[in-house]
Amino acid sequence: MEMFKKGEKIGKYVVNSFIKKGIVAESYTVLGPDDMMYFMKVFDLGRIPHEQLFEGKEVYEIQLCKELNSAEDVNVIRYVDNGEIRKGNNVYHYLVTEYYRGISLFEAVRQDGPFDLEDAVQITLCVLSGLSFIHSRALIHNDIRPSNIMLQELDDGMLMPTIIDLGHISYMVKGRPTFVDEDLMPYFRAPETFRAVYTVQSDIFSTGALLYFLLFGKSPWESIDLRELDGDKQKIAEAVKKARKQDLVLETEQVKLPDYMKAILQKALAKKRSDRFVSAADFAQALIEQVMPELAKLMEDNEKADEEGMQESPNLGPTITVKKGSGSGFDNVTGRDELKEQLRKEVLFALQNPEKAEIYKLPAINGILLYGPPGCGKSLVLQSFAEELGFHYSLIKGAEMGHIYQEGVLDNLQRLFDAAEIKAPFVICIDELEFIAPNAGEKENAITPQASALFGMMNECSKKGILVVATSNRPDLISPVIMRVGCIDRVFFVSQPDFEARKDIFMAHLKDRPCEELDFDELARMSDDFNAGDITETVNEAAMTAAYNNVPISQKILIDVLKYKNPTYSTKTRIGFNKN
Repeated sequence: MEMFKKGEKIGKYVVNSFIKKGIVAESYTVLGPDDMMYFMKVFDLGRIPHEQLFEGKEVYEIQLCKELNSAEDVNVIRYVDNGEIRKGNNVYHYLVTEYYRGISLFEAVRQDGPFDLEDAVQITLCVLSGLSFIHSRALIHNDIRPSNIMLQELDDGMLMPTIIDLGHISYMVKGRPTFVDEDLMPYFRAPETFRAVYTVQSDIFSTGALLYFLLFGKSPWESIDLRELDGDKQKIAEAVKKARKQDLVLETEQVKLPDYMKAILQKALAKKRSDRFVSAADFAQALIEQVMPELAKLMEDNEKADEEGMQESPNLGPTITVKKGSGSGFDNVTGRDELKEQLRKEVLFALQNPEKAEIYKLPAINGILLYGPPGCGKSLVLQSFAEELGFHYSLIKGAEMGHIYQEGVLDNLQRLFDAAEIKAPFVICIDELEFIAPNAGEKENAITPQASALFGMMNECSKKGILVVATSNRPDLISPVIMRVGCIDRVFFVSQPDFEARKDIFMAHLKDRPCEELDFDELARMSDDFNAGDITETVNEAAMTAAYNNVPISQKILIDVLKYKNPTYSTKTRIGFNKN
């Protein structure tokens, strides 16, 4: 039975739904005073030994989450707030963090099976980027596993993983841990952690196990269901040790790995700490050099952390991967027929028919911008456009890359443009362009050196076989220099999902869940002006209610959620923006 019920107040937050119960804490979604959704973890101090409190007063996870707080790193959950509350005779501490939509890696593999090599590497690189940030603060995560990594998948066609659970974070431990270790996943634990030794290399081992799980759909050396041992710590440790005496399976009938990937897994999962990668950056470097050699130079300037990771770790920067457009393209985008036809006619046709473009003297397109409110599906259209075109493409997020005034951002962009020229024809997809090229608010026609440099990369890039396709929530915040013809030549408005799109989104997210017969037309009508994230959140809340009551998801449960939920962003009035 959860400690707090829906509607109860915890500080200035209102409980929205119960998520899960742990040994010393419970997790909830809560509504803040700003009507935004957040994650909250509530700790029962009566269950935590005094020696496992920071300075004997505060929960370690809360203290260390505050130390990690950074607006720059997108691969680690972000701290929002914390506080204390009393209920009856009990004292609780609570931690509030950002709310992330999506599913865990464990759920993703359970639903759709293992990932292909490229996607598995992309996810692992993001996790290593988060770990590099954690290690740079002289901290160890200690619990990298699939259920602790959230995939945000709706608003971004590419995969964006985030480390969402810091329940076992600590300083380096060589003795008694400052956290409860009974709930650690045995097959993801490094051998030395069974002797209460937790270091940077322990996190490296767990990340190697995570990569193995993504590729094979199971943990490395997984041989028996350890739940049969009834939580007996000694028996579990002995069973895992016995299993790891066998050779690591690196090839099956379903999974065939190249030799370099087998070598990387063996190094990451080495039983001796000294045989593993020195740091998260070292692990990432090996993956990039082998799997994405054309972009390996993006990492050339990164210095390795020392063996225990206590020095300032290099910022790995955004994970940039190159893909070949070979998916289902615009078939992924339900509805929006007018927009798709515009893009086919005004952009795709000339690129896919260069001979006709030459005969009819069709102007070259250097860049296009897709703009609209948050959550309207711009990112999905962005990737679907690249897949429809069929060229090589790379997608980067402006919020992850940083703005052009930050050190190193222009260098990384230049390397990406250089790599794109080598692999031309190429599409560079930039999500949230306003972060990379912000309007500095200076006098008209004023050009900063940074904006001038980015303009130089984009200006007439079509002559090099490069097309830039960007998105923005606020085109007015983009530097006017970049919005000139020759850089951004076409602008397209992306509206919220229409009726058919909303209907399909409901169908997709309710598929394979226990449901009664549902009227999807009614759900689509009631969700007018909802974006994809709003619909996902609606389905997840309905699923939580149904699971808690042990009943199928019904039309009534879904409608009850829809009745009190408002769209995140109203588009009754279209955003005003004209392309000069």
